[in-house]
Amino acid sequence: MVTTNQDTTIVVKDKKGFWTRFKNLVNPNRAPDTIVSIARVEQETRLTSRIDTGVYTDLKNMSQAATKTYSSQLSGIEKQVRELILAEQNISLQISQLLTKFYNETTRVTREGIQSSELLTRKIFTFAVVVGALSLVLILIIIFLIIDDLKKGQKARLDLAREKQLTESLMESRHKLLLSVSHDIKTPLSSMMGYMEMWLEENIPESMKRQLLSAQNSGKHILSMLTNLLEFSRLERNAGELHNSRFNLTGLVDEIIQMFRPLTEGKELDIEFENRVGSPFYVETDHTVLRQILINVISNAVKYTVKGRIDVRLSYGNSLIFTISDTGIGMHESDIREIFKPFSRVKNPLKAEGNGFGMYVTQGLIHSLKGEINVQSKKDEGTRVMITLPLHPAEKIPDESKNSHQDSNNVYRKVLVFEDDITLGNLIREFLLKQGFKVKICNNTRDVDGFINHISLFDIVFTDMQMPGITGNEILLKIRRINTCIPVWLMSAYDDYSTEKAVSEGFSGFIAKPIRMGKFIDVLSGEKQVITNHPPSLGEKFPQLVSLFGDDTETIKKILSTFVTTVYKDTEHLSRLIEASDFQGAQQLCHKIHPFISQIDAPHLCEVLMKMDSLRGEEETTYSSWKEDLSLSILQIRAFADDIEKEYLF
Repeated sequence: MVTTNQDTTIVVKDKKGFWTRFKNLVNPNRAPDTIVSIARVEQETRLTSRIDTGVYTDLKNMSQAATKTYSSQLSGIEKQVRELILAEQNISLQISQLLTKFYNETTRVTREGIQSSELLTRKIFTFAVVVGALSLVLILIIIFLIIDDLKKGQKARLDLAREKQLTESLMESRHKLLLSVSHDIKTPLSSMMGYMEMWLEENIPESMKRQLLSAQNSGKHILSMLTNLLEFSRLERNAGELHNSRFNLTGLVDEIIQMFRPLTEGKELDIEFENRVGSPFYVETDHTVLRQILINVISNAVKYTVKGRIDVRLSYGNSLIFTISDTGIGMHESDIREIFKPFSRVKNPLKAEGNGFGMYVTQGLIHSLKGEINVQSKKDEGTRVMITLPLHPAEKIPDESKNSHQDSNNVYRKVLVFEDDITLGNLIREFLLKQGFKVKICNNTRDVDGFINHISLFDIVFTDMQMPGITGNEILLKIRRINTCIPVWLMSAYDDYSTEKAVSEGFSGFIAKPIRMGKFIDVLSGEKQVITNHPPSLGEKFPQLVSLFGDDTETIKKILSTFVTTVYKDTEHLSRLIEASDFQGAQQLCHKIHPFISQIDAPHLCEVLMKMDSLRGEEETTYSSWKEDLSLSILQIRAFADDIEKEYLF
């Protein structure tokens, strides 16, 4: 009977650390736990018969020997197992030591890497901080430089603005000086030219008439030079204004040519007018500007022509063309551009004197009329000037024909004249007395109130704009307080005055100095010579409104209607405040009124209103004449509103 037994012995290794177990998880060659299998075979023989003692003894001995052998072998195996286990433990220990050493080395390398990274990070951070700081410093420097440049620019702009203001102030002062000088020259010139005009109508020898004409034309030449000076000043100030009127152009050209005829006769030159448009030929433009253009060009032709002729041709195609040709000394083509520069003088063999800005002014005046000028010239052959203006024929003014000086047709017989220049006043009185009028001259400011108190004795009044201690506007106001119907005409030598401005201030009309004596006869005969037989267009009268609303005429008229209604209401209120001597109330109302009036292109009516507004908070004694000045402004504003209502709203 054979029995086989098998025993399995598991040798468990020592407990391992975390890193060892972690390593064994990922190591496919790890050593597993030691398993020892022992097989034991037992053989038992049983006799069913009688047991043989000898065999049994042999078997027993053999069994004991086998047992000893087994035990001995088992002990050897166990010893080997223990040795293997010990070897395995040594190997595990070495592996663990190696892993520990690897871990420590890895940790050291990692730490060194981290330290290197931190060092690099610190270096990068330090570099970034340094670069940022440098950038910030650079930005601050740039900002500082920009601010400095801005301050310098602002200072330069302020300096430029101050310089511009100073320049404008100087130009304005110079212009006012020119106006004042022009006024002071024109007043005595009025007397000279007026007497010459009177003498020309008397029975005098022909030679004396020529002398008087020559002297009269010299006076007109002085006026032309004064006009050039003033126009030059206006061009520099960009303050030129056009005052359109309707007139006979051919008559104007004839008048100018007759003005130069004594000069051409003295130089034995022929001057002819070639009229290709027919006569009369009416146009509507600024009479003074066009007259000055033609005078300047023809004057140059006469000045620089020694022999031969001067031809003035007037033609019309799509526009009006003046052609002035002469056979004078001419000039080089390179000099043509120079003549249009201010104060430029082209060398000429005649050594002819000139002011050097005649053609500069001429070009500016032509451009103001939206025209063009073209000059062609050859040295020693002559010059040809072509002026093209966008002007077209206009209808004749009704009833423009002038009456002869017949006493029976005179409408106004009794004339009152306020004129502080005694010579001019005597001239006006002598001339009008000679024509059969009754004339009183007031040349003393102390007598003004006395004449005005007896204003009903006169049919018409002429007043100078500026008398010692009183203005023409103040005289008008005093007259209107007593008589609202008598015609009051303004006389002035100031070039910034026009008929439109005089009428807007309440006058019946305007006479410019030097006074043409025939003008008095035209006025006294009922020919007031209204500049236009129709009001200027909305664009001419109200450029600001037209620039805002364009062709929307209805809106502009609504605004004007509101303006007229408001003006009547506000001026009525203002009159009551003046009567009540309410200085502060009048100031507040002036503050409300003047911006509205300025927006309707009438800033000239706001001077007193703005002065009242600027004195708010001050005592009444700071502006003692506020009542009189404000009353005059009210009259002017109402007259302006009346014109708007009459000309544009009905």
